[in-house]
This record gives sequence, structure tokens and C-alpha cells, in this order.
Amino acid sequence: MMVFGKKCPACGSKRLTARSSHSGLATLPTARAYACADCRQQMVFLFPLSLAVENRNHARKRLPSFFLVRIPGDSNHYARIKNISEGGLCFDQHYNAAPIANRFFTLDLYNCNDGSSLEQLPTELVATTEEILEINGIKTTILNNSARFVNLNQAQKKVLHTCLAQYGI
Repeated sequence: MMVFGKKCPACGSKRLTARSSHSGLATLPTARAYACADCRQQMVFLFPLSLAVENRNHARKRLPSFFLVRIPGDSNHYARIKNISEGGLCFDQHYNAAPIANRFFTLDLYNCNDGSSLEQLPTELVATTEEILEINGIKTTILNNSARFVNLNQAQKKVLHTCLAQYGI
């Protein structure tokens, strides 16, 4: 994606934060690397264009709000899915929720409407960032977790693909 001006190609926001320039295009002398403060899209600004930098191999999709991530543990807890692809997902977790113990863990995609789930997806936690939201004048901290699926078997890949094809937006 590309857009004129210094703004996010994904959401159009002008709230950008500088990031280190590791990608090939960002190493040019006149290029500047940024990330959107709202949607976290990485981009490179080459006057007068902003170019999106996508690290995923599969297209991001949004699932309806009745899909949640269930993180098994001593006490199962749930998190809201921000976006998902066949390669990984991004999910929100409340700050006071139990932290994820390991970098490698399994999770379940849980459908609240019918109680079905895609269970035991092996996952690697790639990044966690904090975000402060203000809802009705009350500030709360949300943890944004980015994870990728590792070593999915053929059956899991097929069911995940079918789920994304059926419910993905």
C-alpha cells in the first residue's frame, strides 16, 4: 500500500512514531522508518509517499467479536482478537490478566456463539506492547500481543483456513 503524505497507508492516521530502519528500503539516505501509533502498521516515508511494510505472508483478517483467544493455563483466560492470518494473530489482553508464562505456548480459538473451538494451536509470542485507552473518561492499560503459529499440522492448517474463509472480514 502507498499513500501521499506523511500518514499511515492502512488507517490514515498522522500519529507516527519513529523506528529503527532495518528494512532494505528504509536504509536509503532520504528514507525514514515509522510505525503508526494507532494501528501499529510499519511504513517507510519517501518524500512524498508513505509505503507500508508488511511482514506477514498471508493477508490479515478480522474475525467477528464472538471469536476469542483462550489461553490455557492454571486458570483459562480469554483475550480479544484484533486481527488474524494463517501465519499468526494479534490479540488484546487486560493488563491485570495473568501473564503468558513462556514465549512458546498453545492457544485455542473459541467461538462464543456455538461453543466450538480450534484447540491446541502451537504459538510463539513475538512482541508485546502496552497501550493506554480512555473509555468514558477512565484510563485502562491493554497489552497488545503479537504471535505467530509454529508447526501447525495439516489438519490444523485446513481448519484455520476454513475458519478464516468463512468468518474473516
